[in-house]
Amino acid sequence: MEDNIFQIVLIRHGYSLGNQLQTLSGQSDVPLLEKGRKELVQFRKQYKYINTDLFYSSDLSRCVSTFEALFAPERSLDNKFVELREIDFKSRENERFLSRDNLIALFDKWVFDDPSTRDIESFDEIKNRMLKVFNKTLDDLSNLKKQSATLFSHSCAIKCLLIGLGLYNREDYKNISVKNGQGYVINIEKKDKYIIKECIPLFEYLK
Repeated sequence: MEDNIFQIVLIRHGYSLGNQLQTLSGQSDVPLLEKGRKELVQFRKQYKYINTDLFYSSDLSRCVSTFEALFAPERSLDNKFVELREIDFKSRENERFLSRDNLIALFDKWVFDDPSTRDIESFDEIKNRMLKVFNKTLDDLSNLKKQSATLFSHSCAIKCLLIGLGLYNREDYKNISVKNGQGYVINIEKKDKYIIKECIPLFEYLK
């Protein structure tokens, strides 16, 4: 890889207790389930996940456990960031959303800052904290003379980052696929500034 080319991989955590219970468990530290761990172990056998130079994660255990299932014991995390956490649902935290349609309806309003959703963390707040870590990661790679990093995060947070990077529009939010244990590979070139050359779904890239 050329010195001015960088790669950042985004991976969503595996299947968690919040996924099973269908709750709005954004910043609650719900654990990765055994079902999720087994699925990740199978993914690890089936796909050759990219062994990047750096590994950063949300500090929530479902992300840390996902890293461990995919890369431990050969690798260890380089850092954990609160900014990589999922949306903060605040007073709605851990409410049941009952159905996928119910959840989609909530986010259809939320992504465009509907007044009925202003009691939870906003799209712009998540986008900005995710961009902060993304840009810090690029700076770390440049300063350390490294070229690749993986960020372990959450579905909503990853979608907000992709939109914040200009890779999708807000209208695309519900159509961006970020399944458990999957994500995206972003290839970046540094000239006068960082330029994103391509963004590829992780499992397509690993084929």
